[in-house]
Amino acid sequence: MFRRVIPITDGVFQVKAIGARVTVLTEGGKVLLVDAGLRGSGSTITRGLRAAGLSPDRIGRVVVTHAHPDHSGGLGELTEGRKIAVAAHPLEADIIDGTVAAPNPLQCRMLAWMARPALTKLMGNPVHVDDRIEDGDVLPFGTEVRVVHLPGHTPGSVGLHLPEKRAVIVGDALQYKLGWRLYPPAPGVTQQPREAMRSLEKLLDLEFDIICFSHFPPMRREPRKALGRLIQRHAA
Repeated sequence: MFRRVIPITDGVFQVKAIGARVTVLTEGGKVLLVDAGLRGSGSTITRGLRAAGLSPDRIGRVVVTHAHPDHSGGLGELTEGRKIAVAAHPLEADIIDGTVAAPNPLQCRMLAWMARPALTKLMGNPVHVDDRIEDGDVLPFGTEVRVVHLPGHTPGSVGLHLPEKRAVIVGDALQYKLGWRLYPPAPGVTQQPREAMRSLEKLLDLEFDIICFSHFPPMRREPRKALGRLIQRHAA
């Protein structure tokens, strides 16, 4: 199989795009993508789909966890010439469709100023957002796909809960690194760290055995317990 394809569970896998992992859900011939990588990721994603025996023309919807360029930059390539609905939280939708200028994700002012020319090139072309999704929405798909609003990393960051798959997709709301432990979102690109930590408490109300991230391998070893310990550490 194409080496950038990572199996997660039945009907769920990830493709390593440019800058981030794209999570793929498939059922009954339907395909739903979560995120689209940086600009230039389109061909890598379509190759990953074909390696898994899926036609890119089967993509019905792309859910964008947030509007940072490593998650939304590849949207234009994926949607061009295809009838694909794009879904995002209302607080991210206006950035994706170009109505509102994209904020610089870097929180250090000096780094943000230095990186501004590069970030402009990394942002994809504006793409129309068809579905403005809110906390608790259930997306039309075969298996249940429920939206979880996780503000903090960005105001409109969302995750997805797949109860039948016992999995959650968290975008950049969590990190999984350094001895394979959970960590809060990266502070250098997180707008409201305290709010981000409060948002994670929502996930403890959900049932899951797997956490899927945008930049790390999936976590399978007691992820709910690990999340509870992370929240306790930061509450102390």
